[in-house]
Amino acid sequence: MSALGAIFTRELRLAFAGGGGPAGPAAFNLAALALAPLAIGPDADTLQAAGPGVIAFAALLATLQPAERIFSEDASDGTLELYALSPVGLALSLFMKTLAFILAVFWTTPLLAFIGGLAYGMDVGSAFVLALGLAFAAPGLAFIAAFAGALAAGLKRAGLLIALIAAPLQVPLLVFAAGAGRAAMDGTGLEGPNLMMALAGSLAALALAPFGAAAALKARLE
Repeated sequence: MSALGAIFTRELRLAFAGGGGPAGPAAFNLAALALAPLAIGPDADTLQAAGPGVIAFAALLATLQPAERIFSEDASDGTLELYALSPVGLALSLFMKTLAFILAVFWTTPLLAFIGGLAYGMDVGSAFVLALGLAFAAPGLAFIAAFAGALAAGLKRAGLLIALIAAPLQVPLLVFAAGAGRAAMDGTGLEGPNLMMALAGSLAALALAPFGAAAALKARLE
C-alpha cells in the first residue's frame, strides 16, 4: 500500500473508531432541522419557503461540530511531526486525512438534506437538487473547517475560533447550495449555475485549504 493509501486508511478507521463517525454531525443536523420550526412557526408555506436556508444552516452546524478534533489529537501525540517528515509531505498528508474525514463523517449531509427538504414541504425534485447542491458543497465546507482547525490546533476554546474563521468562508458555498434548491422550487432554471458554483467553490477549497493548513501546522511545529 502506498503512503497516501496508508494515511487514508488509518484516518478513515480513526474517524469511525475514535470520533463516532457521522453520529455527532448528524445529530447536530437533525437537531437544527427539528428545532427551527419552533422559531419559524407551523405554517406550511413559511416552512417550505425557509426550507433551503434552514437546511443549509443545519449543514453548516454539522460541519463545524467535529472540526476541533480533526487535528487536536494529532497535535498532541506527535502524528503531525511524522506527517511533516513523510516523503509525501504535510500538505498531501492533510489532504488525505481530511478526505477520509469527509467520507467517514459527512456522507449523511446530502441524505439528511433530502429528507429535511421533504419534511419542510419541498417536492421530490427540489429536495433532490438541494441535496445535490450540499453534496457538491460538503467537501469544500469540510476542507475550510479543516483549515480553520489547523489554525486553532492546540489552543483553548478552539471551537469558537474555528467557527469565527470558517463560517465566513463557508457561507458562499451554502448560498449556492441553497440557491440551487430555491431555483428548483421557483422554476427559474438557475439550478445548474448554482450547482456549478457550489462545485467550483469546493474544488477551490480542495486545492488551497491543504496548503494553508500545512503552513499553519508547520508554524505551530516550529
